[in-house]
Amino acid sequence: MVKDEFGFIKKNKLILLSVLVIMVIPFLYAIFFLKSVWDPYGSTQDLPVAVVNNDQAVKYNGTTMNVGQETEKKLRKNKELGWHFVSAKQAKQGMKDNKYYTVVTIPENFSANAATVLDEHPKKMQLKYETNDSLNYLSQVISGVGVSTLDKEIRANVTNAYASALFDQVKLVGKGMKTAAKGATQLNDGLVTLDDGVNQYTVGVSTVHDGIQTMSLKVKPLSSGVQQLATGANQLNSGLTTYVSGTAKVAAGLNTLNGQTGTLKTGVAQLAQGSKSLNAGVSQYVDGTTQILNGLTPLTSMLQQAGQLQTQLTTAKSSITKLSSALQENQTSVAKANAAFEQGEAAINAGLADPNLSQQSKAQIQGGLTAMKQSYNGLAQVRNGEAQATTQLLQGMSSALTTIDTKVLSAANLASAQKLAAQLPALNAGIAALKTNGPKLKAGASQLDTGLNSLNASVPALIAGVNQLNAGGQQLAANGSALTSGSSQLASGLTTLNGQIPTLTSGVNQLLAGTTQLTAKNDQLTSGADKLQSGSKTLSSSLGDGAKEVNGIKLSNETAEMFAAPTKTTHTYYSKVANYGHALAPYVLSLALYVGALVFNFAYPIRKVSKKDGTATQWFFSKITIGAVVATGMALVEASLIMAFGLQVDHVGLFYLIAWLFAMASMYLIMFLSMWLDNPGRFFAMILLMLQLGGAGGTFPMQITNHFYNVIHPFLPMSYSIMGFRQAITSGINGGTVNFAIFFLILVSVIFLALLWLVMNHLQKKHLMGVSQLDDNQKLQEVEQ
Repeated sequence: MVKDEFGFIKKNKLILLSVLVIMVIPFLYAIFFLKSVWDPYGSTQDLPVAVVNNDQAVKYNGTTMNVGQETEKKLRKNKELGWHFVSAKQAKQGMKDNKYYTVVTIPENFSANAATVLDEHPKKMQLKYETNDSLNYLSQVISGVGVSTLDKEIRANVTNAYASALFDQVKLVGKGMKTAAKGATQLNDGLVTLDDGVNQYTVGVSTVHDGIQTMSLKVKPLSSGVQQLATGANQLNSGLTTYVSGTAKVAAGLNTLNGQTGTLKTGVAQLAQGSKSLNAGVSQYVDGTTQILNGLTPLTSMLQQAGQLQTQLTTAKSSITKLSSALQENQTSVAKANAAFEQGEAAINAGLADPNLSQQSKAQIQGGLTAMKQSYNGLAQVRNGEAQATTQLLQGMSSALTTIDTKVLSAANLASAQKLAAQLPALNAGIAALKTNGPKLKAGASQLDTGLNSLNASVPALIAGVNQLNAGGQQLAANGSALTSGSSQLASGLTTLNGQIPTLTSGVNQLLAGTTQLTAKNDQLTSGADKLQSGSKTLSSSLGDGAKEVNGIKLSNETAEMFAAPTKTTHTYYSKVANYGHALAPYVLSLALYVGALVFNFAYPIRKVSKKDGTATQWFFSKITIGAVVATGMALVEASLIMAFGLQVDHVGLFYLIAWLFAMASMYLIMFLSMWLDNPGRFFAMILLMLQLGGAGGTFPMQITNHFYNVIHPFLPMSYSIMGFRQAITSGINGGTVNFAIFFLILVSVIFLALLWLVMNHLQKKHLMGVSQLDDNQKLQEVEQ
């Protein structure tokens, strides 16, 4: 029956032609399809893409930035797409006329947005492109790839410009840091001067404190002494009043005595009675001199205390003068420190005024300057407070001493006191003599009564003595008012002085408390000044080191390019596919072989029997033989011609083997369905074709394909033929995977050969050998009678 089968083909020219054509169909199917998609990205330079450049140039860090123009220059040298540089109006009309697949628009703010990179709210550059998917969907994919490449180039160019500008700023920062380092050095020098001034200030404060402490100790006994002086002055004033009253009586008596001398001679008889009165007056006189002498003793003591007070006031004024001098020196040192600090601050501000200095560097330097200035202002407030407190204390002391000096120890009071003190020795001597002669005067008065006769003889001499005595009494009475006035003033001044002593004591205590606080802060003040000096030294050193490091950086165009494009992609191939045609070849070759087997089973009468008395097994071998011949012919023709037309194959032997195994498996699978179910079987073969188109993994990776197709994928013959073809054409497929693919295709052929033999035996038993619906199809095509 095998021989008869081939004899039937030989006799029937149409069948022979059909068989031969069917062998070529897989090749034709594959070559036409693959050639249409052989290298779609290899001719993209012919894909028309319109470019509209509306960009306007801008200034960026002193240079002109025109990203649109630079992009257009690059595109004119780029051959990835067919770039057409047109106006917006021409591009719009070209899209309407289906002249362009894509329109790329560079907006007018493209460069302006690029220049906002360092703004608080930078704006992104928007590269716009419009596609006409209806004209061809893949054109927009290809255009998108080209625009994406263009976008990367634009970003690299813009980043290059940014980097170049940034490096210029880095250089300016280096210069600014160098200037700032100089300013910091000046600041450090000023702080050294400040530290010296602070040391002088602390020494002055300690000196003031010691002086005030000494003054405080001296003021305490002053209060007691002034109080005693005021009490003595009041006693002196009282004694002098009594003394002056006595001298007035003496003067009156002497005046009366002088008036009676004319009648002395005639009144001797009355002398005895007058001598009694004289004797009583003399007693009173003696008593008055005793009181005067007693009153002069405390007066002398008080005058001595006034001299001591004058000495203490002189010492206090000297201390205040020293305090004022120390305060003045401290203020001079502070002024020098302020001037040094202002010079340092001015130097830093000069560096900050550099327009090329970056905002971040300015912020960092300004923050350090602000912190340092706050610390220095705090120190200045402390110094001002100390100066104000010291000044107030010195003013209070000076005012108190001035009050003492003007109200208590005024020139008039001191002059009266000095005059009184000058007269006191003579007065003391005279009064002492009067006191000594008092008893004698009493004795003489007693003897007067008995010595009238002698007195009468001595009347002339007595009259002369009375005249002299009267003159002295008058003089003494005349000076009494001045003496009492001086003592009154002294008592009043000492009372006022005594009233001011608490104020003076309180002021000195406050001054002592203030200087104590100042002295207690000396260590903190010195420590703060040391820290400022140390910090400024560190700042100067750090800025100097930073300036050296920044200025030591070597910046070039290559550095900018490194920032713009820091990475370089190196592509190595584990296995390489030449183009899109080579990538789709495994899928298309498998599809073509399956279609060829399908067409053969449609065109060739599979159920036809070449010998009516043959067995089912003979019938089986006759059909699988012709099927094997056709499948082998399809595999050989397709594999040979496709390589002749340009398909590069790494493993030719494997390539032929996979083509032959899949052709055989497809042939026997479809032959089984056609033999078993006739036309419905061929329909199921078509459905299997569609399932394999989606589930064999010939186009997209199975991982991104629908779950249903992933489920059926392991059971589809085309899944394994595609894997085998890929290994044969481009390598890269695991050896175990390829071996299993060969095994699976052989297994499919064996399984469907066995099923075909069972079906054909079944058809013989049912007397259906040679009966086919294809015969009815031919009858339907006959012309109706």
